[in-house]
Amino acid sequence: MGEQPFAELKGTVLRTILARRITLGVFAAVALVVILTSRISYLNPLFYAPLAWFLITFPFQYLVNRQRSERSLHWVHAGFFIVEIVLITLFVHLMGGSEWIGIVFYIFTVIYANFFLPKLQGYLVTALVILLYTLVVLLEYTGAISHQFLFPVHDAPYRSLSYNLTTILAGAVGIYSVLAYTVRSFTNIYARKNRILAARESELAELSQRLLSAHEEERRRIARELHDNLSQSLAAVKLHLAALKDEISPDKAKEVLGIIDQAVTETRTLAYSLRPPLLDDLGLLPSLRRLGEMVKAASGLEMQLNLEEGKRLPRPVESLLFHVAQEAIRNVQKHAQAKHVVVTLHRESGKVILAVKDDGIGFRPQDPQGLGLRGIKERVEVTGGRMEVTSSPGCGALVSAEVPYEAD
Repeated sequence: MGEQPFAELKGTVLRTILARRITLGVFAAVALVVILTSRISYLNPLFYAPLAWFLITFPFQYLVNRQRSERSLHWVHAGFFIVEIVLITLFVHLMGGSEWIGIVFYIFTVIYANFFLPKLQGYLVTALVILLYTLVVLLEYTGAISHQFLFPVHDAPYRSLSYNLTTILAGAVGIYSVLAYTVRSFTNIYARKNRILAARESELAELSQRLLSAHEEERRRIARELHDNLSQSLAAVKLHLAALKDEISPDKAKEVLGIIDQAVTETRTLAYSLRPPLLDDLGLLPSLRRLGEMVKAASGLEMQLNLEEGKRLPRPVESLLFHVAQEAIRNVQKHAQAKHVVVTLHRESGKVILAVKDDGIGFRPQDPQGLGLRGIKERVEVTGGRMEVTSSPGCGALVSAEVPYEAD
């Protein structure tokens, strides 16, 4: 664990101890006021048990601050809960054992322990609660220890001042105030964690956008290199070979020139697939139309384009949508055995929607998709959009992508 997460963990542990200190301190203070203004004895555990519980928070705070590892911190925190359980058990015994509501005070220890501690320590604390409470009940039942009668037995409980004050302080005030504080503490912890998570997700999204921009710029550079340098080099080789065709057999010259022509064509096609010049110069719509012409010339696949006219989209959005269409059509050419493809593009309330529908053989949705479509889907999701591929055997396939954009 790094320094910052460990510091956050230590701060959380200290806050749980502080929560105990505040609630128990208030509880002990209120109990003292009640004792001073009534006939209840100072030896009543209603006063000194929460006071002792309050005092142990100080040495444990010191121990927590001295820890330098996550493991030791968890064990110190578990030790705090164990001492707390022992005090609660004593409190329960002195307050009437199984006859009284003291059993519910274990609830918060179990909740906190299993929320903040690893599984091992959480289970240990829970098991100790069950063991000690069961032990007190059985020892009182068998007479091994004497049962404590906290309240007068000759009066009805509702006529006993001690009983009523104890129920109010320990029950209504103690339990419900601790419960409210516990719920509020957990709510604040979750809210803080959610803010941290949202900030990290925002940083990750920003980083992903920068990576996509760098990736797109690299595609543009490679496409330019292929088009400007390699294509020209191949063309120069072809010219030199043409000048030498009289020195080699006509068939051999024709074969070599054919290979070079094919290499030039494939190089230009690759350069276009990486980053078509039209995309930078004229935008998405002309690039999609040119893509349709190239696909028909290469494979005979008919493409119907239903493209909504309008102002140019932001360049990153245009580039992403072009690659969605390109990858979807490439998938159709390879696998679909389709004759027609319909490409639609329209805008709708801050997002642009692209759909590519073919009339091919289709596939089962549970079949694994190619790396190309999965990669494009991830790029769409990084921008805050979504992409879906739907199909069924014999019914073609539909690739749809929604990408948000900010209108100028």
